[in-house]
Amino acid sequence: MILELVLAVHTIVAALWTGATVFIAGAIIPAAKSEQFGSAALSIITRRYRYLTIGSVLLLLFSGGHLAGTLYTFETLQGSGRGHLVLAMVVLWLVLAHLAVFGYRKLTATDDESVAEAATAARPLFYAGSVVSVLLLIVAGLL
Repeated sequence: MILELVLAVHTIVAALWTGATVFIAGAIIPAAKSEQFGSAALSIITRRYRYLTIGSVLLLLFSGGHLAGTLYTFETLQGSGRGHLVLAMVVLWLVLAHLAVFGYRKLTATDDESVAEAATAARPLFYAGSVVSVLLLIVAGLL
């Protein structure tokens, strides 16, 4: 019962975080580049994405650690196909966490920087984060 609940929470949080990353890359960045909203709106969006990222990273760390510790041993992580998928997921999760952190830092427009400049600076990080997000979902589907 507990294992199923942890798995459900883990999956829902991962889907929310990856979906938000793809949404930022596909909708927010282009709108910010064309200056369809101001720095205050971008700041609110960025702050909420930052909260989602921090919460997701922590929750996925603990729930994923519980799942890996319950379902796998060190030998099965290293010696089985499913174990390799779990390890690939951990690596992709770390990459996405870094891309998200550096992405939302760049997306925050400063006083001497326009919204379009901030969006242009953050675009490659969020595009890469979107690719990593899709890869994470594919690996999760294979598991």
